[in-house]
Amino acid sequence: MYNNIASSTGAGAGAGMLAMTGTNSLWLALAAFALIAAGTAVMRIVPRRTRES
Repeated sequence: MYNNIASSTGAGAGAGMLAMTGTNSLWLALAAFALIAAGTAVMRIVPRRTRES
C-alpha cells in the first residue's frame, strides 16, 4: 500500500525481501541452532531400535 514491493525486488530478491519482512539473519541462525538442539535432545531420549535375530 505505502511501498511498492517491485522496487525492492529490483535491488536483489533475497536481500530486498529480508529487509522488507524485518527478518534478521541472526534470528535465523538462532532458530536453526534451537531446532538442531531440540532434534538431538529427542534423538537421545528415544530408544534405539535393536536387531533381533
